[in-house]
Amino acid sequence: MSMNYRNALAQVRDLKVKQDILQLNYDEEHELLLDPIIIKRQHVIAVLKRFKQERLSQEDLFDWIHFVWFSDFFTSIDEDAECISSVIQVLEELEEEGNIMIEDIEPCLYALENNIEAKRLLYHDL
Repeated sequence: MSMNYRNALAQVRDLKVKQDILQLNYDEEHELLLDPIIIKRQHVIAVLKRFKQERLSQEDLFDWIHFVWFSDFFTSIDEDAECISSVIQVLEELEEEGNIMIEDIEPCLYALENNIEAKRLLYHDL
């Protein structure tokens, strides 16, 4: 498989390029499904911090989540899997409701930084 494609996927993971520029042939797809790109808590932290700093739009955030988390070209290491999954679940719930506030990111960042399950805080209930 072309190392260029693996590198391109790593760049998508790291927000250096957008996923919509990538085109994949069958052989590359098959190999990537057998040996996916690793995503760690640090990668998700970097994406959420960019969003928090308003350097990433909500649309770009969800495009990234949908591609990286749901494409099967990426996987997380075992010790990060539950934490990342819980953060993605919280973010997906927020997406369904329509809008993410910057303060909604804080519990996700806390969970990622401490490798614990994310809990959604409802600020209007405080």
